Parts: sequence; C-alpha cells; structure tokens
Amino acid sequence: MNDYKCVVTGGSGYIGSHVMDALRLRGCDVLNVDIAEEVFQADISNLESVTQVFGDLRPDFVFHLAAISNARLALEDPCKAVEINILGTTNVLEASRRANVKRVILASTCWVANAMASGIIDENTPFLPEGGGHIYTTTKIASEYLVRDYQKLYGLPFTILRYGIPYGPRMWKGLVLRNFLDRAFSKQPLVIYGDGSSSRRFLFINDLAKAHALCLQDIAINQVYNLEGMRFVTLKELADLVAKLVGNVEISYQEESSRVGELKYDRKIVSSNKAYIDLGWQPETDIESGIQQTIEWYKQEILSAN
Repeated sequence: MNDYKCVVTGGSGYIGSHVMDALRLRGCDVLNVDIAEEVFQADISNLESVTQVFGDLRPDFVFHLAAISNARLALEDPCKAVEINILGTTNVLEASRRANVKRVILASTCWVANAMASGIIDENTPFLPEGGGHIYTTTKIASEYLVRDYQKLYGLPFTILRYGIPYGPRMWKGLVLRNFLDRAFSKQPLVIYGDGSSSRRFLFINDLAKAHALCLQDIAINQVYNLEGMRFVTLKELADLVAKLVGNVEISYQEESSRVGELKYDRKIVSSNKAYIDLGWQPETDIESGIQQTIEWYKQEILSAN
C-alpha cells in the first residue's frame, strides 16, 4: 500500500472510473480531473486550465485517459479528435512537467497494431511508414511519440499502456457488447456486421484497471505494455454467449460499408508477455464470466433506471 496522490484525467468515463477504483484499492489518494467534474474541472484542450488544476493538486502520478476514444466519432470529426487526443495530450504533458509530476501514464490502444507488420507483435515492434489507416490510430501513435519526446527532452518519465478491447460494467453505448445488451433486453435481434468471424481479444474492465495500479512499480518507468485479453473471441461467439445468457434472443447478419480502417488482427498476435514478466499482470476473467457480470450490472443499473 502507498499514499501516492494520483490524478486521473477522464476519471468520469467508463475506463477512468474503474481505474480510480483500482488505484484506491491500492491505497492511493485519487483525484478525478475531467471536463465533466465539478470539483477538479479542466479542459485538456486548454493548457492554462490543466496547468492551474495540476499546479493546485501537485499529483505524484498522472493517468491520462481523457480522449476521443470512440473511433467512429474520430472518423466523423477528425479535427476534434486531433484537438483532444494530440493537443490535449501535449497540454497534459506540459502541465505535468510544470507541476513536477513523477510520471505520466498514457492510455494508448492495441489499435496501433494496425500500423505494424504481421506476426508476433510486442512493445518493440516498429510502426510502419504507411501508418494505421485511421484518424483514431494516428492520434494515439502521435500521443505515444509525444510522451517519449517529453521524456527525452524534459526528463518527464512515462508509462504507456496499450489497451485491448475493454468490456464490462459501466460500458457506454456504441461498444459492441453494450449494443448487444441494449438490443437483447429490448427484444431486438443482435446485429452482426459481416459473417461474425471477425475476432477480438476482449479484456474485462477490472483486469484492465488492475494494470494501472501495478504500473506504479518503478520497473514500469519509461516502458510500454500491451494489455490484451485471454484469447480471441469472434463476434459470433460473443453474440451466441449473450443470446444464451439473456435467453430468447435472435441474431441477424448485415453488411455495413462505413466500417473502414478499424482494428484488424489478420495474421497478427499482440503479446502481453512483458506485462506479465515485469508487473505480474495477466487477464483473469474469462469471457463468459465477464459477460455474466456485465449482464448483472446492466440489470441493476440500466434496466432498473428505465
């Protein structure tokens, strides 16, 4: 246990709220800095706003999660995605430098693997010059480079966490499992785009959040970690599990041409071995158990509120 003071940008969000819980369990003093937060409100696209809050709070660690994290929104408004994800990250880094923060932990994504060659991908796999083919991916790659630059030029330590595809309680509308649950509990068919063979290594949100507490260890200074789920799960398997656990649910298949540039795992395996070796982290929640926990949350928090 420790008494580190930790700021989480975007702590009001889906992932951020779970990260705050995990850090509190670790014994940290955790503060939420968010544009939606009344006490420690800050707009990361405004440097002076972030600088003032960080200067007042003087955190030891900054967990930077605030971002446009919905890839479809990034595609619809690329200028906003660049402003929030790239300029916002720069502002958080600069405010952290001015406040003498011990380390900034950046929330990145497994989507950056789209900018990497096929094969086994680890944290040393280089980015290809043609990039990742999506605005969201590019903003995250740029953020990773900015974090590294701030360490080299200003001596600001970092840790980069590349998230797998998270799911679980508090997940927002638009994420695939949340979409399935919304449809299942309103007696609508689950819609799969394509033939359902597309796969993801879904990562339960509590497992993802625990990695943030573990990366407070000194071994994580100036390191990058891939955080992937246990195994590949096809969209068909995900839909079948929801249908089984909810009951009396139909599944339909459709085509949608607007889904361009999204994450593809074709002939790629992202390794999380480094996180296990350095931090002792590994996913612990299997997909069926994770979906069941998410369904229980949905019944208690979503259905009961309607």
